[in-house]
Amino acid sequence: MEQKLRIAVCEDQKKDRDLLLLCIRESGVSAKCDTFSSGEAFLERFRKGMYHLIYLDIYMSKINGLETAAYIREQDESVMLAFTTTSRDHAFEASKYRSLLYIEKPVSPEDVLHTLSLAEALMDKREKEVLTIFSESVLVDIPFDEIYYIEVSGQRCVIHTGGGNTITASTTININDLEAMLPHTRFCRTHRSFIVNFEKVRRTNGKDFEMKDGSIAYITQRDRRRIFNLYDEWLFGSVMEENI
Repeated sequence: MEQKLRIAVCEDQKKDRDLLLLCIRESGVSAKCDTFSSGEAFLERFRKGMYHLIYLDIYMSKINGLETAAYIREQDESVMLAFTTTSRDHAFEASKYRSLLYIEKPVSPEDVLHTLSLAEALMDKREKEVLTIFSESVLVDIPFDEIYYIEVSGQRCVIHTGGGNTITASTTININDLEAMLPHTRFCRTHRSFIVNFEKVRRTNGKDFEMKDGSIAYITQRDRRRIFNLYDEWLFGSVMEENI
């Protein structure tokens, strides 16, 4: 049986809600939709894992769409969000909540289909060994095995892969959220601005990690002993797996 997208539509204006539902129905994408007329009504029912995709109107009374998104992210780090709005003023703020798209009203069938297609693709990839992000408005899949480290640079996070400090992609997703999206068995937060893939560490220099591409990944001084211990445990576990 074809898996249906489970969608929530949180929109306080009936005409906007009906138009969005019509676009979803006419898209040809298999979906089951629940509708809510306020952020409060949605949050009363919402639980982690309930939905693949949530459409949020930004301008709602009482709890607005951005505040609703903040509550959602406290419970569910992977559900996909799409904001609908009459203004572009909050596009940057909306990006903090890892939204798929920021759609201006009235929504168009093309924008809705684009969002649904991305949601289907992300749903299919959720169990795969890849980090899926938006980089420069393009959906990018980065295999975990190719990531050396991630660092904060200005207002963005930069994902480094391959040799020669290759910059694969940068994203506005913050480093805390990226850390939650990666398997903790091999990725470690070594510094407020760094996440390291243990598989790509060449050696330690007593203070920091020297990576196999020649770069340095910094370790915060207060956590150095704990992080080195985690790395030693990972090395021991890797050797044991190779000998099984």
